[in-house]
Amino acid sequence: MKKTKLIKTLEFALTLKRPHGGTGEKALLQYVADNVGLPYEFDNAGNLHIDNTQDQSSTLFVAHVDTVHREDGVNIINHATGKYYAGINTPLGADDGAGVALLVHLLENDIKGYYLFTVGEEVGGIGARHVASDYLLLEYFDRAIAFDRRGTSDVITHQGFGRCCSDKFAEALCDQLNNQGLLYMPSDAGVYTDTAEFTDIISECTNISVGYLNEHRKEETLNLPHYLALASAVVAIDWEELPTYRDPLEDGVYGVELIDAWEGRTWH
Repeated sequence: MKKTKLIKTLEFALTLKRPHGGTGEKALLQYVADNVGLPYEFDNAGNLHIDNTQDQSSTLFVAHVDTVHREDGVNIINHATGKYYAGINTPLGADDGAGVALLVHLLENDIKGYYLFTVGEEVGGIGARHVASDYLLLEYFDRAIAFDRRGTSDVITHQGFGRCCSDKFAEALCDQLNNQGLLYMPSDAGVYTDTAEFTDIISECTNISVGYLNEHRKEETLNLPHYLALASAVVAIDWEELPTYRDPLEDGVYGVELIDAWEGRTWH
């Protein structure tokens, strides 16, 4: 059976250990850039930007390319009984290779939006912090969507110490996902992903479960049936119709001190 671009991108990502600053992180960034067929740009931090808004979208899609691996190398991946897992004593890297492949899938289906592939999320959100300093870029967006949450059911409303999106936004997003046969619900149990860095500027910032479990550990797996169902659902969502309620100037934001205290060990 011919593999889709979604699966090709996912498996390319999973075969690479991708510590921040290493050759694997750079290889995945370049692979994405070379395979989307659209103009792209790398910023000074190494993040990959692809603008497919075409003046029709105020949605920012985000996924990080790095993993918690400490050294570059090759991952041996296996899949059986509906899941991917690493064949050696190391994390799979679906956190967040799964999100990266989903963004490529959205681009392949010409879903309008601005696409950001970040570096260094696992070491304190280095790439996202760099982007967060560009107010003129971020002020254009009403919503920031990360695909970097464990499990199969969460749309995150809180990260760290504060709210990142409104309940009404999360409920509307869950409704659209669930209309495609999924079972999502709002969750206030988020900790950190890149969109936490944008909550001072962008009204609705969230993180969506993509199907991995046991991230950062050798037991990490990716639920393939859920992942494929999510891939079908996200191209059917009308992202621009999602409501905007949260005021970035009023709600609390993520505590930078907490990230520093964890020395880059973040949970999604």
